[in-house]
Amino acid sequence: MADPSTLATITRKVVLVTGANSGIGLALCERLLAEDGEIHLCLACRNMQRAEAAQAALLLSHPGSDINLLRVDVGNIKSVIEAAQEIMQRYQRLDYLYLNAGIMPNPRINLKAFINGLFSSKVISMFATGEGLLTQEDWVTDDGLQQVFMTNVFGHFLLVRMHSF
Repeated sequence: MADPSTLATITRKVVLVTGANSGIGLALCERLLAEDGEIHLCLACRNMQRAEAAQAALLLSHPGSDINLLRVDVGNIKSVIEAAQEIMQRYQRLDYLYLNAGIMPNPRINLKAFINGLFSSKVISMFATGEGLLTQEDWVTDDGLQQVFMTNVFGHFLLVRMHSF
């Protein structure tokens, strides 16, 4: 007969949340623990200091919870591959995977577009919609992909494709 503590560990759901150290990801973790304090919760974050702070805060509100940390930068292919391998080593499965991590570079006013728009027939439309006034800086990663796309889409796609959780 199986040891009851081992059986409880086997039947616990394994839940991984990317970008879990702040914002919606942290709120989601709080909600998950409030709903089911028996889950194995894994906070998958790129900044381990912030992840540790989030873990400590969650443990304050949910003492005794099983909360682990995983370093992953979904904006970096090597990091995603290493994290996927670590997940399979640690848990052998995932029951729930919340793909929350993402970036949004700060928008900036495009001064050239603003000045050109002031002296065009589209000035009223420009002020009404803001079209062409705001730009966001994006850059190509070492992996050859735009950073926003890599972080918000492709990194998560790769994480899912690494294993059929």
